[in-house]
Amino acid sequence: MKKVLAILMVMTFPLFIIAQNIPLEENDKSPFVKVAKKVMPSVVNISGEIQVPEFQDPFYEFWKKYFPELPREQKEKSLGSGFIITEDGYILTNNHVVEGAENIVVKTKDKTYRNVEVVGKDRLTDLALLKINEKSLPYSELGNSDEMDIADWVIAIGNPFGLERTVTVGVVSAKHRTGINLPGSGGFQDFIQTDAAINPGNSGGPLVNIKGEVIGINTAILGLPGNIGIGFAIPSNIAKDVIKDLMTKGEVERGYLGIYYQEVTRDMAEGLGIEAAQGVIVSQVVKDSPAEKAGIKEGDIILEFNGSDVTFSQFPFMVSRTTIGSKIKIKAFRNGETITLNVLIAKRPAEGKLTEQEKKEEMWLGLEVVDVTSEQAKNHGIEEKEGVLVISVQCEGVAYGYIEKGDIIKKINNKYIMDIKDYNLIKQKLRNSDKPIVFLIKKGDVSRFITITP
Repeated sequence: MKKVLAILMVMTFPLFIIAQNIPLEENDKSPFVKVAKKVMPSVVNISGEIQVPEFQDPFYEFWKKYFPELPREQKEKSLGSGFIITEDGYILTNNHVVEGAENIVVKTKDKTYRNVEVVGKDRLTDLALLKINEKSLPYSELGNSDEMDIADWVIAIGNPFGLERTVTVGVVSAKHRTGINLPGSGGFQDFIQTDAAINPGNSGGPLVNIKGEVIGINTAILGLPGNIGIGFAIPSNIAKDVIKDLMTKGEVERGYLGIYYQEVTRDMAEGLGIEAAQGVIVSQVVKDSPAEKAGIKEGDIILEFNGSDVTFSQFPFMVSRTTIGSKIKIKAFRNGETITLNVLIAKRPAEGKLTEQEKKEEMWLGLEVVDVTSEQAKNHGIEEKEGVLVISVQCEGVAYGYIEKGDIIKKINNKYIMDIKDYNLIKQKLRNSDKPIVFLIKKGDVSRFITITP
């Protein structure tokens, strides 16, 4: 009998804890019912028409060259979620939900709104702000995502697979996740990870705490097209800054330093003789940028920015939130010594208005790569120690049909590629070349040479 009672106590103890900390309307109701009732009226379904390439295969260039008269675009419905954040109709969602979409339609519980206004979009954080002309709408408030702890309860609400206002429950699995491969979005990542079920169509919907406050915007799932218990949400504290600029200016103004950088791994720290894996290492400095003018060099490890310790996930936000025109101090590690540099922060160029150098860096052969030792590569199960991982291949790039997402570049011409620094150096050397380029590509356990002519 004692054993049975002990088992019952173990089974009911978590529910007892919940009941002690969360006021229930009725004894037989889940503690999440009140949260769902509070937030669901603000959640909307978003759809629209979007132009997509018809021939997404290795023969794309063939069709384009020999059959230009054939239609190569078609319209399809994009589907996602969003939620109302003000009573006069501002709606927050993901940029990738509405990117390139026409005739956007927003459907609330009671009404459908057509040709919805896009107030502004921010590719770097994958957020967008819409507006419908209505008053006295139910809306949800943004909470403080910094207050969330690992294992805190969270509730995801959205429209997975078009199933409107679906509620799923889980916990905060981790915080400060970076390096998640998201097509169409930029590199400003600091995700909340959750095991609350997130599926296609959940994008842009709210992730809320037990008080019914939105602490994240559901954005991505890992690896497979369905839920495997690993989903990612943009923290609400990041969204607050973006919303403010989009409402007032239609775009986000950010501070700009002008470097490419990587996370300092343990192996890298040991190899460079650093006591701990901290800060970010500069892999490249953009010409005529604030960083170049301040004397920042490739190989510098930035330890402090404006008096705050630098972490890989927070560094882009540290720079972007710095007032344009302000002068700040950077503490860096160079050649075994700690140095201090003064940097005058400039305004980050708007998307589409990057410098010619940055455009060439992004567009070389249509390839986007990361270091095989990066967190992003590890998330893809890569265990290689040398080379770079291809995470994206643009269909208009000359590498399309030859190199694929997931390939590892081991060698270019006669140069072995040990890391992203080697890749960037040879890319600089070859980016204006019209001669054939030979790649050694590894896919799984098989390696092969391929030749691409720019």
